[in-house]
Amino acid sequence: MEQSYISDDVFEQIKDFDLKYLTEEQKLLIDKLIPNEELKQRYKNYGLCKGCKQPNTGYVNWCQSCNSKRFQQNFKNWTSGNSDVDKLIQESQLNAKSEDEKLEWIEYDRFENIEYITKGGFGKVYKAIWKDGRIKSWNYETNQWKRYESELIALKSLNNSKDITSEFLNEVILQ
Repeated sequence: MEQSYISDDVFEQIKDFDLKYLTEEQKLLIDKLIPNEELKQRYKNYGLCKGCKQPNTGYVNWCQSCNSKRFQQNFKNWTSGNSDVDKLIQESQLNAKSEDEKLEWIEYDRFENIEYITKGGFGKVYKAIWKDGRIKSWNYETNQWKRYESELIALKSLNNSKDITSEFLNEVILQ
């Protein structure tokens, strides 16, 4: 049966390879040491996780296994006030294979320069600056999330948002 993880011995042999400039000898060694095609492709595409020493699952050093644990440890520190919304955000964080696949709960005070744009069918649309910016990757030196710089985002306030149901959220997911 094919191994579904990289052993410590294999990690030690390939950890310092520059994936952009692999020699033919290094390519052959990788093919020999990592017979599992999915692991090999993840390694070649995204490199190795500094935490678990396995191939990352996305760009910018994104490791689903390690990051889902970090997100889960933080679940107790926030809530939207709606258990269905919380569950949607938490599931996205646990399942994110890259930085673009996760949702974050952002407290209102983390926005500035909020400006009304228009009214839509389900509520109002605003633009704002998100002071912190979205999560990019994990910083192993500071043990904190690296974030993009502050960024312009669209905010939507939903009419009757206190009454959001899991059925409504399923529709949002499918869009």
